Amino acid sequence: MAISARAVTFIGPKQVEVRERVLPDPRPGEVVVETLYSGISGGTEMNVFRGLAPQWRSRRDPVTGLFKPTDQSDWSYPLTYGYAAVGRIAEIAGPLPNGSALSIGDLVYSYTAHASVSVVAGDAVVRLPALDDPRTGVFLANLNTALNGLLDARPTFGDVVVVSGLGVIGLLTVQLLRLSGTGLLIAVDAVEHRRDLASRFGADVVISPRDGGVAERVRSLTENRGADIVLEASGSAPALNEAVRTVGYGAKVVVLSWYGGSLDSVNLSGEFHHNRPRIISSQVGGINPDLGPLWHIERRKALATNLVPRLELEPLVTHEFPVEEAAKAYALVDEGNEDLVQCVLSYPARPASGPKHQAALT
Repeated sequence: MAISARAVTFIGPKQVEVRERVLPDPRPGEVVVETLYSGISGGTEMNVFRGLAPQWRSRRDPVTGLFKPTDQSDWSYPLTYGYAAVGRIAEIAGPLPNGSALSIGDLVYSYTAHASVSVVAGDAVVRLPALDDPRTGVFLANLNTALNGLLDARPTFGDVVVVSGLGVIGLLTVQLLRLSGTGLLIAVDAVEHRRDLASRFGADVVISPRDGGVAERVRSLTENRGADIVLEASGSAPALNEAVRTVGYGAKVVVLSWYGGSLDSVNLSGEFHHNRPRIISSQVGGINPDLGPLWHIERRKALATNLVPRLELEPLVTHEFPVEEAAKAYALVDEGNEDLVQCVLSYPARPASGPKHQAALT
C-alpha cells in the first residue's frame, strides 16, 4: 500500500502550503517514521523560507566547494525542507545497516523535512533517550550546532565568554558554557524574555544592546581586557560588528549563524584591524581540526544526544501549531515575535483502526 504524507511545502519566497505526497516504499535498510513533532529553525530555515539562501541562486561545486551563479540552481520550487523531526519507528524494512539497533515504537530524531511520515535510511535516524516531553527532541540538531561552537571556541577555565543572540542556539550555548566551567558568562539580546531565560540558565550578566555599547560594558567588567571569546548566534551584521569590538586583543569571535544575504555593513577596519581578532566560522558540517583525530561528527552527535535529557529544554518551546496551520507558524517566526523562542509543528496521532499510514494525514 502506498505511503502518503502531509508535507510542508515552500511554493515561493514566504509562501507555504501543506500538500499530500506519496512516498516510495521502504527498501531494505530503511525505516518508516511517523512524526510527532518537528521544529522550525529561526535561522537557517528562515533564510530558505525567505528565499535568501545561496542555493536558490547558485550551485555548489562538489569538487571546489564554491558557489557559482547559475540558471540551474541547487533548489527550485516547490521545495520541502526541515531537519528537526521527532517521531516513532512504524516499520522496519529488511536488515538494517550494521550498528543500527532500532525497534518498532522507538522514539527517534531524523534530519527530514516537515512531514507526517518519512522513509529514512536506518543509519540516518538517531534513537533518542527517554524524554518526559518528546518535543524537546527537536533540539538535537541545534545542540550539535551549539556544541560545535564550543569545540571551535575551546573556552578554558576562567575565560570571559559572551553569547550574542539568545535564540535557540544562543540559549543552548549558555547552558553548555555553564556546564563547561566558563568564568564570567555574559549574554546579550534585545529581548527581555530571552535575557531572563539566559539568567535562569546560568548567565552571570545579561546585557541589552538597546542600552548602549556592549563592548564598553564588557570592558568595564574585565579591567578593559575585553572578552576572551564571543559566540555570535544572532545572524545580525550589527551584532557581528559589536562582537569584533567586544573581544580583547587576539581573541576569538566564533560565528554560529548563517547570515542571510550580503553583509555590506560589516566593518573590518578599526578594532578588527588593530586588535587582531580571529573570526571563525563554526559550520556544523565539520569538526575543528585542531582537536585531532579523536574528535569526529559521530562522537559529537553521541554527546549531543546524551545531553538532550540533561539540559533544561522545555522552556524553549514557546509556540506550537498543528501541521495544517504551518503557514501561520512560519509567519510568526518570520515576524520575530518577542515571545518566540522555538516554534514546533505537531502531527495528529494515528487512530486505532484504518489503513496503515493514512492516519497521519487526517
